Amino acid sequence: MIGLVTAAVARELDSDLPLLGAALERAGTQFHFVDWHDESIDWSQYSLLVLRSTWDYHLRRDEFLQWLERVSQLTTVRNSREVVQWNSDKKYLGELSGAGIAVVPTQFVESASEIILTKSVMDIVVKPSISAGSHDTFRYRDAAQEMSVVTNHIARIVKSGATAMVQEYQHGIDGAGETGLVYLNGVYSHAFRKGAILQHRPDMSNGLYAAEDVGERVASDAEQATARQVLSFVEHKFGAMPLYARVDLIPQNNGEPQLMELELVEPSFFLWASAGSADRAAQAIIAANR
Repeated sequence: MIGLVTAAVARELDSDLPLLGAALERAGTQFHFVDWHDESIDWSQYSLLVLRSTWDYHLRRDEFLQWLERVSQLTTVRNSREVVQWNSDKKYLGELSGAGIAVVPTQFVESASEIILTKSVMDIVVKPSISAGSHDTFRYRDAAQEMSVVTNHIARIVKSGATAMVQEYQHGIDGAGETGLVYLNGVYSHAFRKGAILQHRPDMSNGLYAAEDVGERVASDAEQATARQVLSFVEHKFGAMPLYARVDLIPQNNGEPQLMELELVEPSFFLWASAGSADRAAQAIIAANR
């Protein structure tokens, strides 16, 4: 029996779950949708737990990691606790950048005094290193003029137990959007386009789920090459490819792709955006359960 792990607050928001469930049914595989925080569940009844839409984990990360450690002693969890612990704090971006991978330039700071403004008028995005659904993410179009607000924002992030991330806004996203590439057991499945969520809206502070402008997209050779570079790093670090990965890329000023985020915890796959992707995801899960 396979458990597809979600959260009570996210279950009705996850458009992938019914598509993935239908694909598993077509394959004749038994499964349950289960909430990670449901204390009544006997986790040992599952041969595999697949994290899907545990979208409240970042609000209670320590509790979530403790749950992962506990259930990992009872059954197999994908992606693994080690991968989730690393990927659930976006400081991993600094590690990938240090390995020579093109990453959106990011300053990790504990106070506003640490911010280095490289331009007199600098358009920046500030967000927590531990976050999901664009939680507590704000854009400041002229950081020097809004520094008092930036200071308060950073203080709030640090008080929450995270590190503040400061990134210069990447204007290439306004026209091209993001390209999300989905990989299953290290094999490319499909891609989709996400619109620039902060292009017109100044903040994303809702915390759990961000409604996004998503559509179909064909990933370029350069985007796939960058994604493979990212996943090769992960495979080398952890000794195996993750069951699933979503690599979110945006263009640099020269048009070449750079990593915005690597999603290894609970990413949406947007299965509706690519014919056959639900069946590919189901087969990847079935293979991991053998």
